[in-house]
Formats: sequence, C-alpha cells, structure tokens
Amino acid sequence: MPTAEINVFNPVRIHFGNGIINMAGEIAKKYSGVALVVTGGESMQKTGALERLLKILKDSGIKTFVYDGITPNPTCDEIDEAAKMAREKGAGLVIGLGGGSPMDSAKATAVAAKGNVPVWEYLKNPAKDALPVITVASTSGSGSEVNRYSVMTNPKTCEKPGFGYECMYPKEAIIDPEITATMPPFVTASTGFDVFVHSLEASAGKAANVFSKAYSLQAFHLLKNNLEKAYNEPENLEARGKMALASAFAGLAINISGVGIIHGLEHPVSGNYPKVAHGAGLAALAAPSLKYNFETCKRNYMLIAKHMGVKRMDKPDDEYALAFIEKIGDMLKAVNLGLRLKDLGIEREKLPKIAKEAFTTMKFAMENNPVTVSEADALKILEASY
Repeated sequence: MPTAEINVFNPVRIHFGNGIINMAGEIAKKYSGVALVVTGGESMQKTGALERLLKILKDSGIKTFVYDGITPNPTCDEIDEAAKMAREKGAGLVIGLGGGSPMDSAKATAVAAKGNVPVWEYLKNPAKDALPVITVASTSGSGSEVNRYSVMTNPKTCEKPGFGYECMYPKEAIIDPEITATMPPFVTASTGFDVFVHSLEASAGKAANVFSKAYSLQAFHLLKNNLEKAYNEPENLEARGKMALASAFAGLAINISGVGIIHGLEHPVSGNYPKVAHGAGLAALAAPSLKYNFETCKRNYMLIAKHMGVKRMDKPDDEYALAFIEKIGDMLKAVNLGLRLKDLGIEREKLPKIAKEAFTTMKFAMENNPVTVSEADALKILEASY
C-alpha cells in the first residue's frame, strides 16, 4: 500500500455517448440563459457542429454569442478579446467547442471575463473565480475537456506556458464520438498521439501516483489499435469512442500528475513556430526523449508495452523496453507522423533558444521529468530530434 500522501480532486461531470451533444441545452441552462461559445474559425463551421450546437442551445431558450477567433496555438490577445465579448454581452456561461485550443481558451476566457484583467496576469496572480464552463470536445487528444489546464502563447515573446487553477475546472464535459468522426486524418493522428504522451508522462513523472497510473494504463489499453483504426476508418464510431475515452482518461491523469520533458520541450517549439501542430511537435521529440529516460523508466516502459499489446516472447528487460520504443515509432509511421523537427520547419539555430525557454515557460514539466534535465541535456535532445 502507498504510504505517501495522495490528493486527488476532479469535479467535472462527464457526459459520454453518441448523440450526447443533444443534451447541451439541458446542461447549459443549469448555469445561465446567456452563453458565449468559444471556438475556432473553420472546422466547427465546416462540419456543422457549431450550427448544431447553437440550434440546440436556442431550442432550450439560451441566448448565444460566438467568439470564433481562436487559432491552433491560441494567444493571450485572442483570449482577452473573447473575455471582453463575454463581459459586453453579459454571458453567464462559457462553452468551449472544438479541440484543445478552444477548450483551453474557454477556461482562460472564463477567468479573464470574471476578473476583468488581462489573462496573462494570471500567470503571476492566481485566479480565484471564473464563469462556469462547459466543454464540447471535437477531438480526442488534449484532455482539456476534463481538466483545469489552459495553454496560451504570448505573440510578443513567443512564450507558451500552461496554467490552471481550481476555479478553471469545467462544470461539465460533453464527449460525443459522432463529433470526433469529422476529424481529418492528420488531426486524428496528431491529437491521438497527444493522448499517448499525456499517458506516458503522467504515469512516469515524479508526481505520478496510483491514480494517475491507473488512468494512464486504461488510456494505453484503449489506444492499442484504435488510433490506427480511427485514422484509417474515420467513420468507425467504436474506434472513435475508445479514442475519446482514452483522451479523457489521459486528461484526468495529467490533471493529477502533470507532464514531462516531451511537453516541456514542445511548448517552446510551437510557441516559436505557431503553425506547428502540438501533436506533430510531440512526435518529433518522442524517441530521443524516451531514450533519455530509458534507464529510470525501463520498468514503466515494459508495463506500458504489455498494455499496448507488445509481445514479450522471452525478451530480456532491456530488449522488451526497447521494443516499446520501436512500437511507438511504428505507430507514428502508421499514421504518417514519423517526423523530425526539421520536417516541421524548425531552424537549427533556434534550438538553444527553445532549450532555454523550456525551463522558463514549462518549469514544472521539466522538473517533473523522471530524470533530472539540464539545459545542455535539453539541447542534446532537441538536436537528436532534428
């Protein structure tokens, strides 16, 4: 039995199932009759998800306004604009519709709207209150639908930190596999790999505990085969549903134990290069980071390998743990994410800056890594990923 103190808290009510978005109006009216829907500028409009949600809310008597200026790597300026709209329209509820970026932004918007100060200030001054938030997930990757975290970029400095306070938990999360079936293959792959890295880092980091490990192992079990199925068979609702659940489990895991070096290095990558998809950046950094942590994480790799269906067949420990890393490489190639940093347009001369910023913008992640990391070590991993 564990003897160390463990504290676990997550107040989010989760609604999961095909067609569950139809409950959005009933759920929303518990909190306010005026809602601001925060989303991106394209995908939810093209798929019809935004129009569908707005009709459901209208039919429930809820007045809605839409902020659709969220970009794939949201900026603090976008969030401040959304917060201003929420205040001006008298919104009593914020609904995040989309992938991690709109859902992250909805939580940050809810804080900034309530506090009436620029959202960047909350990196220095903890938030104590926020408008209620409902998340409606369109991707299976970020885990933002079930946790308190939000990530934003400062366009002036290219810093991309994460933050999260207790008041930022969504009140309720709507996870409808039918909505995720509209994801394009690249989005399916990149967000799906984010699930893998969340699960890996939450189960292996210094802050890991029995709860985060349990959530992570369930996510790994669901990931097995289903990422490739969802990628190759986009209308396979069983695979989509399992990936959506894996995303939620992984989101619950990082809410408890946080992330590590792969996220710590990726945030300054996409902070400096906003067009880089988060999951693609993670994919480029994965193998060198896994190898860096190998000796300390060997047993963990072996356990994950078992849950992901890697056959042992009398392999010694080192060989079986390495087979896990090879399995990840094969998985990435199968979904066309066998990438390196240079493939993403990263300039080699920027690597020292990225290494330095990992310790200023993602300090907890770097410190939570199971193996101590120096700036020189971080630069070596970046160079090995190039």
